[in-house]
Amino acid sequence: MDLLRRLWLLARAQVGSRGRKEWEAAGEPAFERPGPQTSSGIDPQLAQYYANLEIPYGTDLETARQAWKRLLKQYHPDLHANDLEKRRVAGELSARLTQAFQELERAHRAKEHS
Repeated sequence: MDLLRRLWLLARAQVGSRGRKEWEAAGEPAFERPGPQTSSGIDPQLAQYYANLEIPYGTDLETARQAWKRLLKQYHPDLHANDLEKRRVAGELSARLTQAFQELERAHRAKEHS
């Protein structure tokens, strides 16, 4: 998957303009985008971080770390040194992936201490 396509998928997951079945019918991977289901115990913000790392909601921290490393190896800005636009996009993508992992890590630690 090329870099711009990956960024588009992350943006699509953020917006969630179409339903899961529509994405799957189009042959594209669907991201879970929970609605106002706070009573079910699903945190929409955490669900977004899990989706950004392409892992299921509630996955353990080690799996999240592995997904983060795998995606960074694939989309690191240094891999796109010859194309300035791709390097810029890769930098933004890497920052979002790192933020997602750090937020999940913070949530897991808070859960352990409570």
